[in-house]
Parts: sequence; C-alpha cells; structure tokens
Amino acid sequence: MSGAMIDQGSQALHFTGLRNFLLTTALALTSAPAMAQNVGDWVLSPWQGSSVLYPGVVVARSGSSVTIQFDDGDVETRMAHTVQPYDWRKGSKIACQWSDGEWYRATITAMGSDGYALQIRYDDDGALENTSTSRCRTR
Repeated sequence: MSGAMIDQGSQALHFTGLRNFLLTTALALTSAPAMAQNVGDWVLSPWQGSSVLYPGVVVARSGSSVTIQFDDGDVETRMAHTVQPYDWRKGSKIACQWSDGEWYRATITAMGSDGYALQIRYDDDGALENTSTSRCRTR
C-alpha cells in the first residue's frame, strides 16, 4: 500500500476532495493574468502603445489599470498586464538616447545608489556615458 493512499471510507473521500481542491487552485494560479503592480513600484511599461518599455513608477491603481509616472516625467494610465517589474541591473542590455536624439543599443556598466543614475557603454563604438533611466528604454 502506498503512503499517499488512504483506504478508510470518509478519510479516502476527504483526501480525494483535498487533492482536487489543490489541483484546481494550482491551475487557477498558473493560468491567472499577472497581478497589477502596487503604488510605488518601479516598473517598465510601453508608452502610448509602443513596443519598447520605459522605466517609471506606479502612482495610482484602479481595478485592472495602473497610472505610471515615467522617469522622464510623462504620465499614462494603462492596463496593468502590459506593465513589467523593473529589472535593470549591471549587464542589462538597453537602448539610450544620445545627444543627437537617436537611440543606440548599450549595456549598463554601473548603477548609482539612487537607481536613476546609470553608466552605460554603447555597443557600436564602446563609448562610456553617464546618463539616467529617463533617457533609456528596453524591449
């Protein structure tokens, strides 16, 4: 007899019910959409339907929507499922805006203790630059 088998009347029924409850709960949790971010969370989010993600902070939450104040100061309300947790760190591949206004691929080489200050190395020419999250984005 296996250790998982309960062979005694109501105990067997209870075990089967508990097993079904746990399986149903596990399926619901794994198939549920991601929870909305909380107010104060730093996130990455598309701006006006773009395919790239910009850093910002959740400033309000209502139902399935969150309002984000992006690091450049812009504000937008959008569906929470489109928002991702902020995950940039040393070594992250991002794109930053150079002084010519164009966006170039870069790698984070260092981060300030405030989280906003970044040192990046541009991928195309290896130039180092000190910048901020407000001038960077990711896919």
